[in-house]
Amino acid sequence: FSLKVITVIGASTAFFASTVGLVQNDFKKIVAYSTCSQLGYMFFACGLSNYPLAIFHLSNHAYFKALLFLCSGA
Repeated sequence: FSLKVITVIGASTAFFASTVGLVQNDFKKIVAYSTCSQLGYMFFACGLSNYPLAIFHLSNHAYFKALLFLCSGA
C-alpha cells in the first residue's frame, strides 16, 4: 500500500511542478520547479521499487543541474 502512495505522490509532484514551471518568468524559479519535477520522477521510480534507477537519476540530475548553474552565471 505504501509504495502505491509513494508512486501517486511522485507522479502528482512531477506533473504539478512541471506545469507550474511552464508559467514562470524568472530563470531561477524555472530551474527550481524543474528540480522539484525531477524529484517527483525519482519518487515515482522508488514507488515502482526501481531504486537503482532513482539513484542514477538523482546523481545524473545533480551533475547536470550543477553544470547548468555554473554556466548560467550570476
